[in-house]
Amino acid sequence: MLKQGIDTSTPSGRLQFHMFGAFDEFLRELIVEGTLEGLASARARGRVGGRPPSLDPHGVEMARALYDMKGSDGKRRYTVQQIADRLGVSRATIYRHLDRSLR
Repeated sequence: MLKQGIDTSTPSGRLQFHMFGAFDEFLRELIVEGTLEGLASARARGRVGGRPPSLDPHGVEMARALYDMKGSDGKRRYTVQQIADRLGVSRATIYRHLDRSLR
Protein backbone atom coordinates (compact mmCIF):
# COMPACT_ATOMS: atom_id res chain seq x y z
CA MET A 1 0.00 0.00 0.00
CA LEU A 2 3.01 2.25 0.10
CA LYS A 3 2.91 2.89 -3.64
CA GLN A 4 -0.77 3.87 -3.63
CA GLY A 5 -0.20 6.62 -1.07
CA ILE A 6 -3.07 5.57 1.19
CA ASP A 7 -3.04 7.46 4.47
CA THR A 8 -4.12 4.88 7.05
CA SER A 9 -4.31 7.47 9.80
CA THR A 10 -7.66 8.71 8.42
CA PRO A 11 -10.96 6.79 8.49
CA SER A 12 -11.28 6.84 4.67
CA GLY A 13 -7.68 5.61 4.30
CA ARG A 14 -8.32 2.71 6.69
CA LEU A 15 -11.53 1.87 4.79
CA GLN A 16 -9.62 1.79 1.49
CA PHE A 17 -6.90 -0.34 3.06
CA HIS A 18 -9.44 -2.86 4.39
CA MET A 19 -11.34 -2.94 1.08
CA PHE A 20 -8.15 -3.73 -0.85
CA GLY A 21 -7.34 -6.46 1.68
CA ALA A 22 -10.82 -7.95 1.38
CA PHE A 23 -10.62 -7.96 -2.43
CA ASP A 24 -7.21 -9.63 -2.36
CA GLU A 25 -8.46 -12.26 0.07
CA PHE A 26 -11.51 -12.89 -2.14
CA LEU A 27 -9.35 -13.29 -5.26
CA ARG A 28 -7.01 -15.68 -3.45
CA GLU A 29 -9.95 -17.83 -2.34
CA LEU A 30 -11.26 -17.93 -5.93
CA ILE A 31 -7.85 -19.11 -7.15
CA VAL A 32 -7.66 -21.82 -4.47
CA GLU A 33 -11.20 -22.97 -5.25
CA GLY A 34 -10.44 -23.18 -8.97
CA THR A 35 -7.22 -25.09 -8.34
CA LEU A 36 -8.95 -27.63 -6.10
CA GLU A 37 -11.74 -28.10 -8.65
CA GLY A 38 -9.17 -28.67 -11.39
CA LEU A 39 -7.32 -31.25 -9.31
CA ALA A 40 -10.56 -33.06 -8.48
CA SER A 41 -11.54 -33.06 -12.16
CA ALA A 42 -8.16 -34.48 -13.15
CA ARG A 43 -8.44 -37.21 -10.50
CA ALA A 44 -11.92 -38.09 -11.80
CA ARG A 45 -10.38 -38.59 -15.25
CA GLY A 46 -7.72 -40.90 -13.77
CA ARG A 47 -4.86 -38.41 -13.82
CA VAL A 48 -2.54 -38.38 -10.85
CA GLY A 49 -0.21 -35.47 -10.22
CA GLY A 50 3.19 -35.42 -8.64
CA ARG A 51 6.45 -37.14 -9.21
CA PRO A 52 6.34 -40.84 -10.10
CA PRO A 53 7.61 -43.19 -7.39
CA SER A 54 11.31 -43.95 -7.60
CA LEU A 55 10.80 -47.59 -6.63
CA ASP A 56 8.22 -49.84 -8.25
CA PRO A 57 6.72 -52.74 -6.25
CA HIS A 58 9.43 -55.09 -7.57
CA GLY A 59 12.13 -52.69 -6.36
CA VAL A 60 10.51 -52.54 -2.93
CA GLU A 61 10.49 -56.35 -2.76
CA MET A 62 14.14 -56.42 -3.77
CA ALA A 63 15.05 -53.81 -1.15
CA ARG A 64 13.19 -55.81 1.52
CA ALA A 65 14.95 -59.05 0.48
CA LEU A 66 18.39 -57.42 0.49
CA TYR A 67 17.66 -55.78 3.85
CA ASP A 68 16.59 -59.08 5.41
CA MET A 69 19.62 -61.05 4.12
CA LYS A 70 22.00 -62.11 6.86
CA GLY A 71 25.70 -62.85 6.50
CA SER A 72 27.54 -65.82 7.99
CA ASP A 73 28.15 -63.78 11.14
CA GLY A 74 24.40 -63.24 11.68
CA LYS A 75 24.53 -59.51 10.92
CA ARG A 76 22.89 -57.81 7.98
CA ARG A 77 24.70 -58.61 4.77
CA TYR A 78 24.04 -55.22 3.12
CA THR A 79 23.85 -51.75 4.59
CA VAL A 80 20.99 -49.48 3.66
CA GLN A 81 23.47 -47.34 1.71
CA GLN A 82 24.60 -50.37 -0.30
CA ILE A 83 20.98 -51.28 -1.07
CA ALA A 84 20.22 -47.68 -2.08
CA ASP A 85 23.28 -47.56 -4.34
CA ARG A 86 22.34 -50.86 -5.98
CA LEU A 87 18.76 -49.69 -6.67
CA GLY A 88 19.78 -46.14 -7.65
CA VAL A 89 17.80 -44.33 -4.96
CA SER A 90 18.56 -42.49 -1.73
CA ARG A 91 18.77 -44.05 1.72
CA ALA A 92 15.68 -42.07 2.73
CA THR A 93 13.71 -43.77 -0.06
CA ILE A 94 14.77 -47.20 1.20
CA TYR A 95 13.83 -46.34 4.78
CA ARG A 96 10.48 -44.88 3.67
CA HIS A 97 9.55 -48.04 1.75
CA LEU A 98 10.84 -50.40 4.43
CA ASP A 99 8.73 -48.56 7.03
CA ARG A 100 5.65 -48.94 4.82
CA SER A 101 6.21 -52.68 4.40
CA LEU A 102 6.53 -53.13 8.17
CA ARG A 103 3.13 -51.53 8.87
